[in-house]
This record gives sequence, C-alpha cells and structure tokens, in this order.
Amino acid sequence: MSETPDSKPKEAPAAPAAPAPAAAPAGKSSLLPFVALLLSALFSGGAAYGGARTAVKREDPAHAAAPKAEAPPPGPTMALDPFLVAVVDAGKKTHPVKLTVAVEFDATTKEESMKTFAPRIRDALLSRVRSLSYEDAIDPHTDKLRADLLESCKQAGASTAQRVLITDLVSQ
Repeated sequence: MSETPDSKPKEAPAAPAAPAPAAAPAGKSSLLPFVALLLSALFSGGAAYGGARTAVKREDPAHAAAPKAEAPPPGPTMALDPFLVAVVDAGKKTHPVKLTVAVEFDATTKEESMKTFAPRIRDALLSRVRSLSYEDAIDPHTDKLRADLLESCKQAGASTAQRVLITDLVSQ
C-alpha cells in the first residue's frame, strides 16, 4: 500500500449519530410564568400611577379655594429633662414609662421668664404624668395628652406656653 501525498487515507464510515433529543417544550412553559408575572407587575404599576394622577386632578374645589394659612414661626422652646415614672395598667401591674417633653412658648416670651417657670412646669407635668394610666400613656393618639400637659403648664403660671411637644415616649 503506497500512499501518495495527494491521496488521503480513507476513514471508516462514522456510526450514525444518536438522534438529537427533541426540543423540550418545557423551555416555553418555564418562560410563561415569568412573562405573566412581568405583565401583571406592569399593569399593576400602571393602574396605581393612573389612579394617583386621577386623584390629584380631582382635588376637592372646597379645599382648593381655601387659602393655606401659614403657621407662625415657633417661639422659644424649653426642653425638659426626661420624666421616668411608673404607671399602672388595668390589671394593677406597674410599667416604667420614660417621657421627654419640650414646651414651646409665645414668640414674645423671653428666655429668662421661661427659666423662671421651669421648676413649676416640671412639677406640674410630673404630677400629671404620674396620674396617667398605662393605657393612656401608650395611646398612639397623643393629642389629648399634649392638651392635658399644656393645661398643666398654664396652671403652673406659664401662661405664654403655646404647645407641648412629646419628643420621646418609651414604655415597657
């Protein structure tokens, strides 16, 4: 057997290849939930956006006509040291409560007069806080508590007190 450089050795015929597995339709079905999720998210977002825009456009004319009154700038504010008291719940169990308040005064109030009333204010507020029930102390609607504390300040002689700010309220 002589081979010439131009001739190439013959290769044995290859065995027939195994049939290729059919394309799994599972690829299409695994994409379907993703597309459905994407479309539902887009439609939900669009609906929320459209609803918000519509609500803004339909502003109540009674509210739109009323001029917005600007709040006057706050006067001097006196921050008090925290109050730590034990309050009793309906089941007669005591709970520690830490309350920190600041008293905001009229803009015409001088700082010296605020400091003069500080011990009286603290005494009045402490008396009021100690008379609270636990349920009143942890009530998330603190407007009534603020009003009661402001009234206590005014009864203590701080007639120019305008607002009581609850800056911290912790209970167990």
